[in-house]
Amino acid sequence: MTTKQGGMMWPWLIGFGCGVVWIFLASIHAQELIILTTPESVATLTGFRIERLITEPNNPDTPSDEGRLIIQLAGVGRPFALMCEYHARTTPTGTFLITALNKANLSTVYAGNATTGSLKQRVHHRLVVMGEAAQVCGRAITGSLSGSPP
Repeated sequence: MTTKQGGMMWPWLIGFGCGVVWIFLASIHAQELIILTTPESVATLTGFRIERLITEPNNPDTPSDEGRLIIQLAGVGRPFALMCEYHARTTPTGTFLITALNKANLSTVYAGNATTGSLKQRVHHRLVVMGEAAQVCGRAITGSLSGSPP
């Protein structure tokens, strides 16, 4: 491509292209963070439900306790997630709970304790009634258990 005077336009195009790339990269960098002047409040969060329950059993062939029970709670009526994890350094350990839940009769009626009710009822009971959420979720959860398995 040439100009009317016969000169080459390549240096101009290359310079223009570099400028466009620089503007594009600068705009990507600017999209990382929004600082709110008024922090969000989760006061309208009325409850949690178990969205995901992940069991990672201990490997008995290794010397360390690797068992983990990971619980992802979802907010009821509001998009809010809370991750909870039982592992080797929590009381009880992830391995202990996985073993107990694996052997449990989950068809019993919930009687307000950690050894009766459905899988979800038992997990909720441990987190809320027994107060283990402060240790495994990083914050306390106060409330009551409601609902029944389908």
